[in-house]
Amino acid sequence: MAATIGVTLAAQRLTALLAEPRYRRRWQPHSSVRRGELSRAAVAAVLDAHLVDTGEVGWDHQPRSLENRVGRALNGDRLSDGTLELFIAAFEMTPEHADELRALVRGHPLRDQLVVATQLDGEEPLPRRTVRTLQVAEHHEIGSDRSPRQHVTRQLLEAVEPTDRHHYAFDTPHAAVTVLTGGTPLRAFRVTGTQLCAVEIALTEPLLPGQTVHLEYRTAFAYPGPPAPEFRKCISASSRHVALTLRFDPYCVPREVTCARWADMDSTDPTDGLPVQLVGGRTSLEVVPTDECVIGWHWTW
Repeated sequence: MAATIGVTLAAQRLTALLAEPRYRRRWQPHSSVRRGELSRAAVAAVLDAHLVDTGEVGWDHQPRSLENRVGRALNGDRLSDGTLELFIAAFEMTPEHADELRALVRGHPLRDQLVVATQLDGEEPLPRRTVRTLQVAEHHEIGSDRSPRQHVTRQLLEAVEPTDRHHYAFDTPHAAVTVLTGGTPLRAFRVTGTQLCAVEIALTEPLLPGQTVHLEYRTAFAYPGPPAPEFRKCISASSRHVALTLRFDPYCVPREVTCARWADMDSTDPTDGLPVQLVGGRTSLEVVPTDECVIGWHWTW
């Protein structure tokens, strides 16, 4: 697994662990952030207290001096072995969580996780669709480096013919896909004649026509540089309900965000758009499609 993706995955897992009750109760008393969002300052205070207790710094050491280090670690910009061990010790992480983070940062993927950049299996056409999406909810996050950090997809799929597979396509190899519910990632390949990559997911149970399955998967990104400042989603006419959420890192919020529609996925400019206000760094959109369309957002830094 590419080192940059390993650090990204470790950072995301570390962030998720710090939100769990057993670790949250350590930083929450130091936080003034509303809605209980993870506070870099509060996490830095926990790390600082540990360093003082162990005698590595004096009692007059300022927690603020650790905030940039915390930010780089949680954003996946830099997560050294020393910094990771500091988190593990300061939060008294369980041996299981500690080993999981160490494995990730060293480039060892978890079970049910496929790293596209290093596991591309040649090039081939995208197979005929054997399922249709009835409902989908997607959560797209932009990190402090202005690049996508992760994307979570929750789908209700219905088989249109007997099948035990679903193919998930996206536009970058700099990603790792973890299936959370409903299946297992098998392999990745580049779609012939396109810039798309696809991950083949084996469904937990084979489906007959008309049968459904809930599928949830998370895509972690490690772009070498910021891509175009937009998020597009192609909506099928068969979808009954689509819910999209876009969230920006609180330390990197754009000047302007526009909810937009494009003629197709290859169009450069949107056909129309409407400025939106971010609330807590996020915005959302719900659609009941009547036909196929491409919707999403674009923004200006």
